[in-house]
Amino acid sequence: MPVPKSTVENSPRKLLRDVVLEKMLAAIQDGTLQAGERLNDDELVRWLGVSRTPIREAIAKLVDYGLVEMEANRYTRIATPNAKQFDDTLQVLGGFTELAARWSVPKLDDATAGELVEALEDMRRGAEAEDLRATNAALDRVVKLFIAYSDNELLSKLAESVIPRAQFLALSQSRGVFWDVQNFIDPLRAAISRRDGDAASATIRSLTTTVDELTGAVRAGAAADR
Repeated sequence: MPVPKSTVENSPRKLLRDVVLEKMLAAIQDGTLQAGERLNDDELVRWLGVSRTPIREAIAKLVDYGLVEMEANRYTRIATPNAKQFDDTLQVLGGFTELAARWSVPKLDDATAGELVEALEDMRRGAEAEDLRATNAALDRVVKLFIAYSDNELLSKLAESVIPRAQFLALSQSRGVFWDVQNFIDPLRAAISRRDGDAASATIRSLTTTVDELTGAVRAGAAADR
């Protein structure tokens, strides 16, 4: 008899891996799993209620994302962010978000444009309240929408690893670095309204440059205080 095609429903290992990955990502973001913390298989099995296999598969993904460090027969632990990693990731994230905006904005219909504007307003509210988690969540949504509407599979694949890494590394940065994002919302809204991909891309480039400059200033100030 012919072998039936595999589906999500009859592939529980893949589904379990994805569930475990989602839970571990959330735990890293909310501080349940902290930088430098060692990961123990038995403890993870008890916490997540699954076997070692999906846990190891999820950890392999986290290693690819740069969120977990592993050395055979020595340790598996949550990575400790550093400034160089943040700078490198911001550069890559900013670069492909520029591309995504340039490609996606001219294609937007009224519904998709409205979805982006709603996410931008959520980002404005988070920044005004100096709520780092809300601001980052909204920014994450904006980036993902630009990527989704760019309709570029390779860009979407790249984002799978870069976005979680950027979220993780942002937790190690000064809160004050991010509040200026609200100053870029109106220019982005205007570009979206005109369906001007080049203007949207230029605004994102300016935002990335501003965050980079502010990050450097904050670090310099902290070094001078020591």
